[in-house]
Amino acid sequence: MPPVAVIQQIKAPIEDVFNFIGHVETHPRIADFCREIDIISEQKSGVGTRFHQVYADGTECESVIMEWDPYEKIVWHNFEGGSKKACQIITYRFEQEGEIAHVLHTVETYAYEVQALHRKGTEENMREMENLKKIIEEGRSR
Repeated sequence: MPPVAVIQQIKAPIEDVFNFIGHVETHPRIADFCREIDIISEQKSGVGTRFHQVYADGTECESVIMEWDPYEKIVWHNFEGGSKKACQIITYRFEQEGEIAHVLHTVETYAYEVQALHRKGTEENMREMENLKKIIEEGRSR
């Protein structure tokens, strides 16, 4: 699957950034393409957490957190139409350097084989990381 990768630097402890992303119900606050998230598993975070996403365009998917390495990496897979094969793989990698948390956000999907969709995905994920930076840094300045 072709990837889109965006790197963001956030002036915050890595724990704050990881915990924000790890609470997937916060995703609509940073991703304007995501309208709603409902956690559908008893487990609320970590490997095996399942959640339902509704996108701004009305499409929906089921998601499962597949990897959870505290303060290092979160990976979830998105599934559409009851498929057992992931249509998207979403990865966040975290690294602390002094006061700066570096976040590498990668989205892999076959849809990105189409250049226009790859460009749109890049723009969406850049906005998502900018929104994350703004929310985390403004929250720390209060």
